Amino acid sequence: MTPDDTRWNVSPDVRATYSEDGAVLLDIDKGLCYSLNVVGSQIWLTIESRPGIGLEAIVDALETHFHVPREQLRADTMEYLGNLRQKGLLRSNGAASTTTTARQRKGL
Repeated sequence: MTPDDTRWNVSPDVRATYSEDGAVLLDIDKGLCYSLNVVGSQIWLTIESRPGIGLEAIVDALETHFHVPREQLRADTMEYLGNLRQKGLLRSNGAASTTTTARQRKGL
C-alpha cells in the first residue's frame, strides 16, 4: 500500500477546539492535550470534515490556504500525519503511515 492509498480518520476519542492561532486537541481516553499551529489545525479540520480522506486530497485542500511548493507540502503533511497517528490522534487504513513512523524512529 502506498501513502496515496491510505485513508485518514480522526480517532473517536479526540475532540478539537479551534481558534485563529490553531487548535487544541484533547485525547479524552488518555487525558492529554495537544496544541496545533495554523497549518496543523487546517490538516486536522480537513480530515475531520472529510472522513476517509486521502493524502492528495489533504494536500489539495492545504494548497488553497498556503503558498508552499506542492512536493514540500506533501512531504511535510505525510510526516505530520505519521506523527499524529503515532500519538493515537489519527487512524489510517494502511501501512503507509507506519512506514513513516519507522523512518522517524531511525532518524531518517
